[in-house]
Amino acid sequence: MEKRKTGYVGYLLVLASAVLWGTLPVISSICYQLGSNGITAGAMRAYLAALIFFVWLLADGSLKKLKLSEVPFYLLYGIAAGGGTFVFYMIAIESLSISMAAMLLYTAPAFVVIFDRVFYKVPITGYKLAAVAGCFAGSFLVVRGYDLSAFTGSLKGILIGLGAGVSYSLTSVLGKKAKRLHDGKMNSGLMVIFGSLAFLFLKPPFQIERPSAMLLLLYLCLAVVGTVIPYFLYLKGIDQGIDIGAASIIATVEPVVGTILGTVLLGQTLQWPQVLGMGIMILGILLSVKGQESDPDSFSREEK
Repeated sequence: MEKRKTGYVGYLLVLASAVLWGTLPVISSICYQLGSNGITAGAMRAYLAALIFFVWLLADGSLKKLKLSEVPFYLLYGIAAGGGTFVFYMIAIESLSISMAAMLLYTAPAFVVIFDRVFYKVPITGYKLAAVAGCFAGSFLVVRGYDLSAFTGSLKGILIGLGAGVSYSLTSVLGKKAKRLHDGKMNSGLMVIFGSLAFLFLKPPFQIERPSAMLLLLYLCLAVVGTVIPYFLYLKGIDQGIDIGAASIIATVEPVVGTILGTVLLGQTLQWPQVLGMGIMILGILLSVKGQESDPDSFSREEK
């Protein structure tokens, strides 16, 4: 019973992280209206989040726990998962439409389930397959994938978009290994800190123009609300022993939150297929939770 309660806490932490990630499109849109662009906003988000995590881990003494032998793993984790997702997704948006780039990003749960099977020998159950299918179909509707005019782009752009999905999935897959080394706070901090190094080649700090006070405040929101807190909550949730496939599926509620906020705050139109997609995604999330509930050994297996 205690394991199951712990698992429910993990689900709630992951859900909270996804809700916060869902604020990113709205905050980013306001940044663009004030003269920023995707690469600059992404770089500022990464640099500020890395600085906040560095100060936090340094202040509470956590950085002292990092062993030199662990640095190569966290360098891989940060660049492949955090930095890779940021960079690939931004390039995909430039090469494809926003809808198509988003759809390719949300292939992440499928990659998580596959990698979890390959690297950790976790079974692929019918519940997981149904949940992944439901979340993918739901996200397709939420991001208006039915608008065929939005689905244009080159093979190179599609591959880059899939690269974003793979990188996003590694947050969970490598996070499962990272939790054996440190807790969620340490793992999220090191991933973001090392992940920010990817932007040194794409948009080094000296190439960023001095932002206005309002734009700087929005960048801080991207860093704190859209990065530091949600990554901390997500990896803290994985610490609870929940199935990483279920975690990645729950995290797909992000576009639902983004769409709702865009409708309420930015006056965007909400179409009925999007509402249907939200319902399908919620069903997929419930299936993923039910799947782990039906496997009494799942929590203990995740701890191995």
